[in-house]
Amino acid sequence: MNPEERKESRAAAAASSRLGLALSGGGFRASFFHVGLLAQMAMLGLLRHVEVISTVSGGSIIGALYYLHVKRLLESKPDAEIEDQDYKAIVERIEVEFLAGVQRNIRMRTFLNPVKNLRMALANYSRSDRIGELYDVHFYRPVLDPGRTTPIEMRELKIRPKGEREGFHPLRHNASRRAKVPIILINATSLNTGHNWRFEASRMGEPPREDKAARDIDKNIRLRRPPSYGDIVATQQDFELGAAVAASAGVPGIFHPLAISDLYPGGIRVQLVDGGVHDNQGVQGLLDVDCKRFIVSDAAGQMEDERDPATGLISVLPRSNTILMARVREEQLFQLLERSKPPVAFVHLRKGLSAEAVSWNRPDGQPAEQTKREREADAPSENFQVAQRVQRLVSQIRTDLDSFTEVEACSLMLDAYNMSREELRRAQGITELIPPVPRLDAPRWRFLSVAPWMQRPTPLFEKHLRVGGQLALKVFRLCPTATAATLAVLLALLIGVWMLFREPLGGLLAASFTLGQLLFGILVLSLTFIPALSRAFQALEILRRPSEFLFRLLFRAIPPAIGSGFVWLHLTVFDRLFLRCGRVSRLGPPPA
Repeated sequence: MNPEERKESRAAAAASSRLGLALSGGGFRASFFHVGLLAQMAMLGLLRHVEVISTVSGGSIIGALYYLHVKRLLESKPDAEIEDQDYKAIVERIEVEFLAGVQRNIRMRTFLNPVKNLRMALANYSRSDRIGELYDVHFYRPVLDPGRTTPIEMRELKIRPKGEREGFHPLRHNASRRAKVPIILINATSLNTGHNWRFEASRMGEPPREDKAARDIDKNIRLRRPPSYGDIVATQQDFELGAAVAASAGVPGIFHPLAISDLYPGGIRVQLVDGGVHDNQGVQGLLDVDCKRFIVSDAAGQMEDERDPATGLISVLPRSNTILMARVREEQLFQLLERSKPPVAFVHLRKGLSAEAVSWNRPDGQPAEQTKREREADAPSENFQVAQRVQRLVSQIRTDLDSFTEVEACSLMLDAYNMSREELRRAQGITELIPPVPRLDAPRWRFLSVAPWMQRPTPLFEKHLRVGGQLALKVFRLCPTATAATLAVLLALLIGVWMLFREPLGGLLAASFTLGQLLFGILVLSLTFIPALSRAFQALEILRRPSEFLFRLLFRAIPPAIGSGFVWLHLTVFDRLFLRCGRVSRLGPPPA
């Protein structure tokens, strides 16, 4: 066999055993859950074997951070000198620094800068662009270069390992390496076509589906991927990592779609939303690059039962969307776990819980049978040192991008850390990658501090987890003193405002508008819909149509700019109080 044939043989062997890691969506809840899995993989010596990382939404936030750390490691040490301890050190640093970054409340900080808020009246800037900037500043730049003042670009993510030749490509040249060089796939969804949009270190676009079924069924256009960033329009060649992650984590209805202009002809303006709309588990990305072994971490929000679902229009629409998303999740996972049956380690937030089957009523109106468990878990959550009611409460923690307390974050990390230990050791084809005796220091994970409460929860600990499932007013649920003090201050302010401005406010409330004034206002608004005026605005790409500009100015720019002072107050007072109340040390002595 000549050298070229040996090279091809090694590459084929590597592809036949390629290990992929899928990190699901689910906001910061998912991010912390994935950190726990990464910690367990570090302890078992598995991280060096990962060749593909496919990420969605909250998984993209933490996946990109982990990838940057690995990039630094692989480019600074020769392959022969890299040890499992190096990967453990990476996750130890992520555990601490990521929590510190999250506790700056990234979502609320998108409203903090009044100048940035006013800029959102323009068509080429949105809340998604702003949160991408914050991801870059608080998570990603400190890893590559703490003193850096410019954003990290996607094309900078390419890894050339120390000691490897120029032109190294992970999928072709990993076979001879002990520490594999991973590729990262950051997944978003195209509103234009409904297809998956994928960001990679070398390119971005919609990955092809060349199978016959796709050609027969999918008749939408496909926005083809260029070979590299260097082959696209100059204005998009420096596409930023933070923007890619923001697109992947852009939850519809909360964040505005992230726009990419000028990339395609015919007036196509790519609008990207959360990758979870298309595939919230990130599994398809691993299948597309022919992975043969899979580790899937799923912290997505799973559908809750409703005994008597509301039937109003406002209630039925989101419930129907939840059902649709649950169906997509099930089919994606069924395809992987049941039909393909490759080596898979699968952890998710309801592992260890059982589902119940409710009997019908007999003619006499009584249940035919007692409620029974029809789908028992293979093993209860107590097998991985988590009480059943704690596992259910952890699964209900919010999928948000706000501040997470130490109790919430540690509970999520420890949950994944514990449940993945036996799952990784059990999965055929993955367990053989685990060295018999990993050469590692003793675990020093900070999240181990909540272990006693996870096994034997106290009422206070359960209260913290229940509050963690709420989207608003969390500090007032944890701290009654804050509630009383805030109500007293608000009452005093209202009385003071009324006493000072009683006469002007009374006159304003008594004022009336004439029919002519109302008609004049309607006329002014209607001018924004004149086609000629719209064409003039479209010549200015940053303004687009005047009606859209007016809407963005009135609803997306001016109110947040005015309210930035209240955001500062929230971050300075209420958010800090919430985080202080959520420290593990405030739980009291560990349960006996």
